Amino acid sequence: MKKTAITLFFLLQAACLFSQIPRPEYPRPQFERTDWINLNGEWTYTFDFGASGLERGYAGSKGFDGKIIVPFAPESKLSGVGHTDFIGRIWYQRTIDIPADWSGRNVMLNFGAVYYTSEVYVDGRFVGRHFGGSTSFSYDITAFVKPGGSHSLVVFATSDLRSGKQTAGKQSLQYASHSCDYTRTTGIWQTVWMEAVAPEALARVQMTTDIDQQQLIVAPQFFRESPNTLRVTLRDGGKVVGTRQVRASNSSVVVIPVKKARLWCPEDPFLYDLTYEVVAPDGQVLDAVKSELHPKSWT
Repeated sequence: MKKTAITLFFLLQAACLFSQIPRPEYPRPQFERTDWINLNGEWTYTFDFGASGLERGYAGSKGFDGKIIVPFAPESKLSGVGHTDFIGRIWYQRTIDIPADWSGRNVMLNFGAVYYTSEVYVDGRFVGRHFGGSTSFSYDITAFVKPGGSHSLVVFATSDLRSGKQTAGKQSLQYASHSCDYTRTTGIWQTVWMEAVAPEALARVQMTTDIDQQQLIVAPQFFRESPNTLRVTLRDGGKVVGTRQVRASNSSVVVIPVKKARLWCPEDPFLYDLTYEVVAPDGQVLDAVKSELHPKSWT
């Protein structure tokens, strides 16, 4: 009876895990948009130990036999797989639904990290290839999807850890964990998400906090330059510390004076709030991004 109860408990836990979206929070708090879709959760998968997946048409798959919880690596128990031997190739698949109201905007597909190399396909069409297991990357899949439509997303990840040609970190080069090296992490291991952005949206920013000159310097980069303006607002809670507007150009620089800046320290772990808004000539906000100054930015 006791053994049956324990088994039932673990089955219920597994069912609960597969029914919920793990890591539901927006994964990029320094550059956060509101119109996004978390793609974590249940995907289908299959290993490809014979390296024949491309020949067998896996890139256009509508679903594999196995089930896996993204963004947990297949070596982990949380993924629902728990395969701890070397994984040279693994294929993932899930259906993505594009909201109808994303029409007229670009659809960005974002990956927090995939170890080690990856290829992405939508409905069997090659989207892009990425090398490196610890960096985030994105693809503009606007040309591959339709607003209001459903599409098959396939991710192919490969790893050759023992080759010595890719970074390993603390991943064990032996079958078992040993010394300070541990079970490997292969495939998708960080959040996957989509977001809708205006064609002229902000792509990234570089912030420099100049304490000596008491100012914040922002260098923006846009997906496409335009006659729009970029409005940057710095807040201390609900109080506006400073705001500036510049042309939405990659050569623009925003400088906001910050008198008597509240410096971060362990006793006062304060963060300033930042908002970036791309504003059209008629006043319409085309893109809005929230951010915070990193705790160490003012130290």
